[in-house]
Amino acid sequence: MNMAVIRDWIQLLFIIIGGTIGLIAFIQNVRQRRLENALKMVNAFREALRKDDIANWEQLFHRASEPAGAKPGYYVSENGTQYSIGSYFSEGAPDHGSIARMAENLEIICHEICRKTVNPRLVWFELGQLMRTMHLWLTNIPSFRKGQSLLDISYPSIKGVFKKYNKQFGSWPCRTFSYVE
Repeated sequence: MNMAVIRDWIQLLFIIIGGTIGLIAFIQNVRQRRLENALKMVNAFREALRKDDIANWEQLFHRASEPAGAKPGYYVSENGTQYSIGSYFSEGAPDHGSIARMAENLEIICHEICRKTVNPRLVWFELGQLMRTMHLWLTNIPSFRKGQSLLDISYPSIKGVFKKYNKQFGSWPCRTFSYVE
């Protein structure tokens, strides 16, 4: 072999090694950006909450549970009557819009998860219980279109995230905001 052929092979080897290092650095950079974006989205979610939003969610969480005697999609009022959780998503809501506001903010986060710009595992760790209960409630609220839920019509990104990640959500840890006793 002459020196020109050896030099060409060495150049090819350096190009392959450089390209591989560049690709690895790019992939790690994308992962890091997704983590940073997830932290920013969770922080924005928390900042968008008003003073009593989590307390209102927790109160509805307890009232809409099976131990409280509620059917799926309903909550039990102080006098023992069951009402649709859909009332929390209409004008004059009992919580002044807390639950609807939280659902709208979760929809934005879920949209970013669907676009793959945020890390779903980190978002799930921080907001998993809120996401799961909101998904359950929205699934059980009928919409104005026959055969569809409020989730289908108004919150398609939440539906998409659960369609894609529901199996993983079962094995990923998440922060607990409230227990049902």
